[in-house]
Amino acid sequence: MPSGVPVADRSRKFIALTTGFLFLTSSAAFGATRTVGQAIVYDFNESIRSTPSIPVGMSSENSAKLEAAQNKPQSFVLTMTIEEIAPDGSAHVKASLVDTASANAPASLRNASSDFIATLDQDGEIIPQYDPRLQPTTGAGGRLVNLAEVNLNNVGGQVMNHFPYFNAFAKGCAMRPRGATWHEMMPDSLGDQRTFTFATTGARIVTMKGDLENQYMVQTIRAMGHCDASAGLVLDYHEEINNAPKNGSPSSITRDVKLRQ
Repeated sequence: MPSGVPVADRSRKFIALTTGFLFLTSSAAFGATRTVGQAIVYDFNESIRSTPSIPVGMSSENSAKLEAAQNKPQSFVLTMTIEEIAPDGSAHVKASLVDTASANAPASLRNASSDFIATLDQDGEIIPQYDPRLQPTTGAGGRLVNLAEVNLNNVGGQVMNHFPYFNAFAKGCAMRPRGATWHEMMPDSLGDQRTFTFATTGARIVTMKGDLENQYMVQTIRAMGHCDASAGLVLDYHEEINNAPKNGSPSSITRDVKLRQ
């Protein structure tokens, strides 16, 4: 080697310099303007409608209460704080998804089970960090040594189901060509791939459609919203999902996500 510095030492110095660069840089050079410490907040509303399993003999009054409880709309506040920015413009964020009623409470009073780690991709996708292989590790005296990491991972696994089609929309917006209509094939949780159709209107609204039929169900997705390419963020998003099982009762999901500005 031409250098007298051991390879391991040179590697450590390179990693330290690179890490320092990630913490100090913004991602303006990559299209989205982001800075370490920046907080990004979304209001998140979700309504799921489905037919509950009614126990035999339950009165019509109690059946109605059960259905109302199961189909109660939920409102959340999603907060992401940027901790690192990668060379490709994506950001490592510390995030929380808390119900609106407790969102304004001091952090010390909020339930830590709402916290998770995520990647805010350069196109605005929100990708919770989740590793299904991560298990609690026991140390001396039976103490869990990685409890905080396990909790963050578990919450990431729970919240990731809120974002698959929001993320498809963000990715589709970033791929927008000069034409008014375009198609993108993306991975899908209900199948290997799904083709989404995107279109723009005169009001700069982007619409998204994605239908799927397999041996179990027919699903339709209709979404619309606005994206800001310079910020790498979805500004607002409305989603309607209708599920029609071939053996079972239909269900639907409506989501509205809006960036606080």
